[in-house]
Amino acid sequence: MSNQARGTQMAAASMSMGPPVLFIEDLVRSRKFYVDVLGFALAHEDDTSIAITMGDDVVLLVTVKSAIEMLTSQTPESPLAQKPSGMFNLFVDDVDAEYDRLSKDGVIFIVAPTDRYWGRRTAHFKDPDGFIWEISQSLG
Repeated sequence: MSNQARGTQMAAASMSMGPPVLFIEDLVRSRKFYVDVLGFALAHEDDTSIAITMGDDVVLLVTVKSAIEMLTSQTPESPLAQKPSGMFNLFVDDVDAEYDRLSKDGVIFIVAPTDRYWGRRTAHFKDPDGFIWEISQSLG
């Protein structure tokens, strides 16, 4: 094993992945969407952020104002009205049932339930700040 490969392996062993952090405009609106509509549990809340959980997974929602203070050399914003650059997945037992439930709660889908050639049924929506989420189930 080369020294470079050994160094990369050692660095990776000392890291672990933390929760994704989403920059949002309105904390109250996002809390309502993620907790009341999607069903995440509220784990923590302060004046500039909330931590939400689904099972063992955690997502942090941080206000843009707070993000600007954190990332002083950048200009953070929520992705509303920007071209998408990624998405988040929620695995569900029944995409059609979740699609119906979420639609009744006011979630506007950008892609209706669709069977995919890779063996999943998916549907896509945006949160109030423009982050894209996919609900997905196995077809197998």
